[in-house]
Amino acid sequence: MPDQPSASRPSLYPTKSSAGALLGQQLAARGYTSCILLGITPDGVEVAAHAAKAMGAPFDVLVAAFIRLGSNLAPIGAMAEDSPAEMDPDFQPGMNLLEKLQSAIDESRARVRQDLVLYRTHRPVKKLAGRATVIVDGQVIFPWKVLAAAKAAERLGARQLAIATPVATEAAAERVRARQYPLVCPSVVVDPRGHPSPYGDAAGETPERLKSIIIAHQAA
Repeated sequence: MPDQPSASRPSLYPTKSSAGALLGQQLAARGYTSCILLGITPDGVEVAAHAAKAMGAPFDVLVAAFIRLGSNLAPIGAMAEDSPAEMDPDFQPGMNLLEKLQSAIDESRARVRQDLVLYRTHRPVKKLAGRATVIVDGQVIFPWKVLAAAKAAERLGARQLAIATPVATEAAAERVRARQYPLVCPSVVVDPRGHPSPYGDAAGETPERLKSIIIAHQAA
């Protein structure tokens, strides 16, 4: 008999919309009732939109991108909007990597500029000054993008900042809490690689990206 394919791990949530609704319920239960939700591009946009709908809260998007020294390597930082880069404090590059690091930072900054056109058509993010703000991502395997987004939101005047996601790794959750940001996360996973398929309706990178762009435009 031919080998049977190994069973894949079941998804944590049937859909991104249901995960967002659950996240919104948990945020409301914790008192985040007069806040604005900001979905990080691309994976946090749909989740944030449905969380905001469940809470009756306003919603917008923040554009962010990881910084990587190679496409198959773990990110060493992230960039969000026009804020300075958020870098992994444990990453200590030698002199031989400095030029490559600068190129990686420039590449991420260019990607953010490009995505600002796609997601917000250069529209400024909704007013954050003095407002309680929740940063939302789809899955936080590495903390740098949510931390970069938090930095960007703070520069825009956001207050009482929190970070929310349906699923995060233990290591990322610890990093976020170490920075004194409240974290709302229904599913914390031990595997440092995160969950391979947290949502049952994930349709692949390009369709998901297109969907998140459409939802972002609806937030305008």
